[in-house]
Amino acid sequence: MDKIKFKEFLIASRNNERISWHWEDSKPYAEILNEIYDDVSKFKYYTHNGKFQSLLVELLKDKKYEEGYQSLLQDIESYLNKYVEKAMLILPINFIEIKKDIEYNDFIKLFIPTKNDIKEYNDNELRKRQELRDRGKLNDNLSLYFQETIRTKLNKEHILLAKDRFFFNYPVLTITMSNIPSRIEKESGRIAEAVYSLIRIIDFMYEEDQFSHGLFDTKWIAPAGTYVVYYKGENNMSFDENSCYGYSFRYSFSKFLDIDTKVFIENFSKIGALVELYIKTCFLDTRKINSNDLNFINKWNNAIIMFNTAFEFASIEKFDACCMMLCSILESLFLKNEGVQKKKRLSLAIEEFFKSFMDSDRIEKRVKVIESIYKYRNAIMHEGIGYEYKFIAPRSINSNQSAVRGTRPFKYQGSIYPHEDVVNLIKGLKYVGEILISEKFTNKISEIVIHESY
Repeated sequence: MDKIKFKEFLIASRNNERISWHWEDSKPYAEILNEIYDDVSKFKYYTHNGKFQSLLVELLKDKKYEEGYQSLLQDIESYLNKYVEKAMLILPINFIEIKKDIEYNDFIKLFIPTKNDIKEYNDNELRKRQELRDRGKLNDNLSLYFQETIRTKLNKEHILLAKDRFFFNYPVLTITMSNIPSRIEKESGRIAEAVYSLIRIIDFMYEEDQFSHGLFDTKWIAPAGTYVVYYKGENNMSFDENSCYGYSFRYSFSKFLDIDTKVFIENFSKIGALVELYIKTCFLDTRKINSNDLNFINKWNNAIIMFNTAFEFASIEKFDACCMMLCSILESLFLKNEGVQKKKRLSLAIEEFFKSFMDSDRIEKRVKVIESIYKYRNAIMHEGIGYEYKFIAPRSINSNQSAVRGTRPFKYQGSIYPHEDVVNLIKGLKYVGEILISEKFTNKISEIVIHESY
């Protein structure tokens, strides 16, 4: 921070508080304000909303900061830490059928729907049910846990009336986090998508029959398309059933979760551990992490979301886009941007990656598949011709075949068995998922964020 410009900025801010937040007035000091925002973004707890702007105005107006810029940052951090609250993300896990609640730890739990939740009600009936809940007549495990954690009542009927009629049709995952609520809201989108992505990765790795019929071969009820974030309110720890804040958000990913419930239940602890680790990467004090480690964490965090995108592209037979996403993931994780012999360097890097925990036959199989995918990546990039040019076929609406975003790729092919090159693409999805959640990666990330908590 330039000392002279900083002093000028302090004087201007004391004379005109608009300098700290108004775009037009702040033009001469845009560089300084951007630096403040960038430095604040490195904190574990921060927000850039109106609350932060008001805080900045107050600090700049009341103090001269003759000791320098770092003292301003220290004051900002000290004040922002006071806004930390406990919040809960409630995410429906569509199409999962379990018979009892599952707990990973005190922060991550899965609650089954009750008979009252999945019954169809009209608006008037829901309002009557809301009155019963207000009188304490409709308690269930989720409601009791929510009340104990957030210190207020969970108004299920309001969610069903005003937000999502299908919210409680399937089990819901609760994730409790502590941070500034607006920051949790901001991060909730990628956390929610990461949950679905990690579930799909695990399912892909442990599935028994890749080409069997699944979701559309069973009876199902409508899935939810939203999730919510609830928090108590600014530092309000007293029990007041009317002081809870909650915001609903639409899925940015497919609500169709076409997986094997048995695989999900058997691996719930692994899913929970991966979700916990992912959340930690979303709320880091980046000042405490060196640039190489932070770069690796950011690439892994982003790759989990990219995998979900690749999966959903494959589910609607957009194989070329899926191929490009998978190659982008692998390049980001294993290659530096040197621009030559990428295919060869990638094959060698992946072979070296697997050596420490896999036999040579399995490594060779994976390298061959990735080389096949990369061949198509080059054809798509340089010739505009990939999988879809060769293999896409029309789908009859009267058959069992289907291409719906989020459903298991290739699961609804009917009697058409896919070509070997396309099978390699689906294997590539599996192998990329295998890499992303490998102990080699997750242990490295855990070591970096070991002193952080959510």
